[in-house]
Amino acid sequence: MGTTAKPPPQPEPASVAAARKLHLLLRSRDLRPALAYLATLPSPLTFLPNHALNALLRALAAAGRVRAATDLFRRIPNPTAHSFNSLIAALLVRGRRRAANAVLAAFLRSPIASPDSTTLNTLLHGLSTASPRPSPPYLLDLFRFLPRTYAFAPDAISYNSLLCALCRAGDLITARKLFDGMRVGENGGTDSVSPNVVTYTTMIKAYCARRLADEALAVFEMMATDGVAPNRITYNTMLQGFCEAGRMELVKGLLETDSFKPDTCTFNTLMAAHCREGRIKEAVEVFGQMVELRVSRDSASYSMVIRALCENRQFVRTEELVDELLEKEVLKKRGGCVPLIAAYNPVFVYLCENGKVKKARMLFGQLLDRRSKVDFAAFKTLILGHCKEGDFEEGYQLVMLMLKRDLVPDDGYYIAVVEGFSQKGRMKIAWEALHRMLNSGLRPSTSTFHSVLLGLLKKEGCAKEAADLIDIMLERKIRQNLDLSTNLIDALFKSNLNDRAYKIITSLYDNGYYIKMENLIGCLCEEKKFTEAAELTLFSFHKQEDLGLSICSMVLDGLCTTGRASDAFRLFYELIESGSSSAAAEPRSLVAFHHALEEDGKMKEADFVAKQMRRAAARIRQMV
Repeated sequence: MGTTAKPPPQPEPASVAAARKLHLLLRSRDLRPALAYLATLPSPLTFLPNHALNALLRALAAAGRVRAATDLFRRIPNPTAHSFNSLIAALLVRGRRRAANAVLAAFLRSPIASPDSTTLNTLLHGLSTASPRPSPPYLLDLFRFLPRTYAFAPDAISYNSLLCALCRAGDLITARKLFDGMRVGENGGTDSVSPNVVTYTTMIKAYCARRLADEALAVFEMMATDGVAPNRITYNTMLQGFCEAGRMELVKGLLETDSFKPDTCTFNTLMAAHCREGRIKEAVEVFGQMVELRVSRDSASYSMVIRALCENRQFVRTEELVDELLEKEVLKKRGGCVPLIAAYNPVFVYLCENGKVKKARMLFGQLLDRRSKVDFAAFKTLILGHCKEGDFEEGYQLVMLMLKRDLVPDDGYYIAVVEGFSQKGRMKIAWEALHRMLNSGLRPSTSTFHSVLLGLLKKEGCAKEAADLIDIMLERKIRQNLDLSTNLIDALFKSNLNDRAYKIITSLYDNGYYIKMENLIGCLCEEKKFTEAAELTLFSFHKQEDLGLSICSMVLDGLCTTGRASDAFRLFYELIESGSSSAAAEPRSLVAFHHALEEDGKMKEADFVAKQMRRAAARIRQMV
């Protein structure tokens, strides 16, 4: 008996394969691979099936790219009800209610797609969480209009969404009527929807929010009567409501219920209630019971107890819990609520004051990794703590971390870091920190500028940074120091930054400041930089400064001894033309100058110098 061979498998259609691959790529948070793949497809909007395009639309909306999702929706050739529902949900989540209404209007006019129960559920949930919230009559009209007009029956999610929306709107009377109607099957027929655990929990939560503990307990008892088993959300909702209402006797009775198995949320709620009433000892006991009952502790559990112990000044026990928190890496575990950094501020202060800033930094880092809301006080405590222990690098890294998070540190943060690096002689980093401080819009004191400038001048190889700093000081009208300005120009000349030196000298004088020109020219002459000395001598006479005969003679002598008699003559001629009474050099310098010109064969210039020598001698005789 022969066997029939199986037919070879049919190849998968290209559009189906492309849709499968797109779905796989959309599982990643990074949409770039999916969008790059989409760009490689020929006419993707007509090639791909609608479910793949709807998945891309939802992914774009979830990533916050609502405009891109809207553009994609407009380009889909035949949008389905799922396409409309996806875009409406995305717009309502982003609070764009007017745009969602426009899409809904287009949906109602569409000849190929009709609203369904998902549309109703999306609208009820989205509108109830939007701002401003619609009125209860509007929600009821919407609940009746869509099913009646488009011939579909609301499901349990629809009723629960309406009930939740009414409770959020604060209309407990209408919500209770809807709830009672669901219990007795008021809508009748085969479309009757009975309340489920979500329905009861929603009603209980609404009563608990109003602190109506007895009414919430009555609804809870109805659940047992109607044969609906409560879940852990129901129990924890009631527990929180009873705690907030101060009905601890009801809490005790609820905990004794056999079907209730307390979880982490239960214990956190109890600890929060004890802490709120100042019962720190009871909160710590509940925290200890979690280990006995093998209930895992999350970051919220530790945060509440740590904060309560800090408020009670029990810092030794607090540090033990911090050690346990870091050792078990509780903050690194996914899930649970995000702790507030501000709750740990007393811990940071205690650790930093007791020389344990590294432990505080480790705790702070784990909190930041959990995307906790940043707190200025915590940053300041840690930055100053690191600076107190001499770890200015880590303090500066925290300042940089603040800037990356678009936080502007205040003066104290920067000053501590700048002064710390200055004391350690790490002037380039001190200057960098000061520069970032200025870019943040802050203005340190004049003494801070002078302190950093002094440190840069003492540090070899920092002349350029010192010049940059003094430029900023001039730009921001910061008062200059005569000695520091003079030392800066000297450092620039020693670093062969002559052009920068001349520019800063000009800026200083233009802004009404001066430098010790005699000292500076003397230093240049000692370093055999007579050309630069001659330039500054001319600059001084143009600014009508009286340098005296000795300075001019020193420069002329230096130029002549280095074979630059021509440069010396240009300087001498400018000095004579300036008309200053002190323009002439000392007689001995003029004699040497005259001989130098004659040796270079510059007889015309030598005659001019000789004539000036005779005039000077004649003036001396007249004075005698």
